[in-house]
This record gives sequence, C-alpha cells and structure tokens, in this order.
Amino acid sequence: MSLSDQQFLQQFEQQILPASEFNHRGHLRLAWLYLNQYPLAEAIDKTAQGIKAYAESLEAYDKFHHTMTEAILTIMHRRLQQRQFVSLEEFLGGNPDLVENVISVVHRYYSQERLASPVAKCRFVEPDLQPL
Repeated sequence: MSLSDQQFLQQFEQQILPASEFNHRGHLRLAWLYLNQYPLAEAIDKTAQGIKAYAESLEAYDKFHHTMTEAILTIMHRRLQQRQFVSLEEFLGGNPDLVENVISVVHRYYSQERLASPVAKCRFVEPDLQPL
C-alpha cells in the first residue's frame, strides 16, 4: 500500500483517489477502515454513500451495488467480532475467501436472482438463502 490509511481515506472522500488504488482490495481496505472507526450502521452508510459518489465521479454509474456493499460489510463486521486482527493484512490473510472470491461468500446468503435485481442494486435487500 503506497498511501497511508489517512491519505487513502482523505483521497477517497475527496473523490481524488486514483482508480488504481480502488480495486477489490481497495474496497476491502475502505470497509476495514470504516468498520474500525464507526459502529456497523454508520460504517455501512459511509461506505455505501462514499462508493456511490466515487463511482459517479468516475462516470461509472452502473458500478455501485448497494446490497453487495452492505452484505460484505456485515460479513466483515461479524468476522471482526469473532477474532481480533491487528491489521488489514492480518484480516485479509485470515479471510482469504473475501480476497479471492467475495461473490461466492455473498452467494451463501443471496441467490443470483435476488442480487441481480434492480432493487438490490439501489438499496439493501434482505438475503433469501440465509440471514446475514
């Protein structure tokens, strides 16, 4: 990571973070940082609003998926409650499924049909396979 956590958040919130820094690991980094600073509901709000605004600033209007974002933060939060991690790298090392195939993790809770719905893209939709 070339940017400090503070620089990463500042650039993200100002929507000047280079897209190269906001790949999948960048999304997980953002979630990690907000989950470690705020209660879950606030972390979800800040992450969802921030990613949506960032995507719109890049004119990538179809990239943001609200349900996916909230589900991933909820899953990460639960895992953070189960075990103490001292760093993002330790967390990711202990949760390789989130790094390698987060979609399959979310599909434990959501059917493809539910996640693909236009409503799920715009706002949170409860899972249909098992509760988060």
